Amino acid sequence: MSINLLQLAQTTLGGQVVQLASSHFGIDASKAKAAFDTLTPSLIASLVKKADTADGASALYTSIMSHRVDANIGANLVSLLDNPVSAGNLIKTGGEQAAALLGDKAQDQLAHAVSQHTGTEISAVTSMTGVVTATLFGLIKNHLQTAKGQQHALISTLAHQVPFIQGKLPESVWAALGLGTAAVFFEGIGNKLKATLSAFHMNARPAVHADVNPVSKEKTGIAKWWWLLALLALAALLFFLRGCNKEPASAPTPAAASPASAATAVLSKEPMLSLTTDKDGKATVVATVGSEMDKAAILDDLKKNYGDAVNANIKVDATTKPAGWIGELPGLLTNLKLPNAELAIKGNNIEIGGAATDPKLQLLDKTKALFGAGYAVSLFDLSDAMANSKKKFEDALAALKPGSCTSADVVSAMNTYSFNFSSGSFDIPKEDVLEFGKAVTAIKDCAKDAKLEIGGHTDNQGLSAANMELSKKRADAVRDFFVSKGIAAAAFTTKAYGDTQPVGDNDTASGRFQNRRIAFSEQK
Repeated sequence: MSINLLQLAQTTLGGQVVQLASSHFGIDASKAKAAFDTLTPSLIASLVKKADTADGASALYTSIMSHRVDANIGANLVSLLDNPVSAGNLIKTGGEQAAALLGDKAQDQLAHAVSQHTGTEISAVTSMTGVVTATLFGLIKNHLQTAKGQQHALISTLAHQVPFIQGKLPESVWAALGLGTAAVFFEGIGNKLKATLSAFHMNARPAVHADVNPVSKEKTGIAKWWWLLALLALAALLFFLRGCNKEPASAPTPAAASPASAATAVLSKEPMLSLTTDKDGKATVVATVGSEMDKAAILDDLKKNYGDAVNANIKVDATTKPAGWIGELPGLLTNLKLPNAELAIKGNNIEIGGAATDPKLQLLDKTKALFGAGYAVSLFDLSDAMANSKKKFEDALAALKPGSCTSADVVSAMNTYSFNFSSGSFDIPKEDVLEFGKAVTAIKDCAKDAKLEIGGHTDNQGLSAANMELSKKRADAVRDFFVSKGIAAAAFTTKAYGDTQPVGDNDTASGRFQNRRIAFSEQK
């Protein structure tokens, strides 16, 4: 399993390390922390970029596995910085590693940009760049040694970091790295890393087949099986680097794709997770992620938070982007261990609903702080949504003036209202009967000669055929209501749309609320 290098490095560079850096470089602790927090994703981005070519990845692997890199830096960093001699050696070594990684020009540009962004002296930023680089190299080396990983494992590890650093840097600092625009970088880096891994795969084949030492028939057979196992291992690594591994529809299995075709595919789907808890606090989870590793991480987090009180259906789709939010999921789940809570995550959008919207819980602010500025966090409360819909509807009706209003005005006013049908029901709720009773006069005054279509729409919960039938029954129920109030049946037609015309995202409670609607239109 890979690591969240950003989170691991920020933990290593936090706490006592910040205080030591503050003292050593003569700056405020707040500035030291800000500089570390800005330099870390900057240098991870540069590491990822370095690995997007075979030569760059080879050079980087050699540098990281050098005897000069401390694989135990996570445990040793405090003591290293607490000693002036060892601190000087660490800064010098890390500075040389940073220069090799960035180049002298980009290193100077980065120091200036971080200095301006954080208000920290350039000399301090330059030295801290060495500390951060040495830390990152050491953490990666430790991971590779623990996993017994070679160069392809380094590429896989760095590919996994892409979603964690996206959106973490201000534009001025990103520009200083010389990596082009952030949008272009993050759109294309997955393909480049995949191509690099494919290159290692293809270059490895002649070496494996070379018959440099004659061996017995028994050993030759074993060697052949070893080659097959090596191929399978490399295929698994290619699958892990799903940053752009979308298989053609006609391919029988993902393993059948060639390295060349895998390197040119592009991901298209956002990772998503939907969680609801019932009145007893039991969780139901539906998710789609891009790898078995992400799936395993989510299942582990759910088990730790809910124990056996969880029912999870998590699909793995290789065309799905990496889930950058997985690293923060444990902290979010801890706040959702309560009855009747709702959570929806899709890409970088997070929606909290149900009982979790209770202002006393302060989950909006907590979640924003947990995930950072790269995520859009919102609350959805059904009662508030219905109240807002009611107010808009009443305001729109009040604005209609008999004698000057038109059928188009009536249609516009009625489409501001959101019916709150119970799940699977076509009975008009009592509160909706009271509200729509106010529209009868408007129809008679402003649209007495009009022909109105009443369209029924549903969300995508359940079977499409059942939703189509349900939407027809709901549209008919609204028509029958108006007819019962004295409006001619000939004034209306009804039509079922089911779940075919969503106006909101069915993966969120707010989107499904928007999709469960009655839509009015004028028939010319």
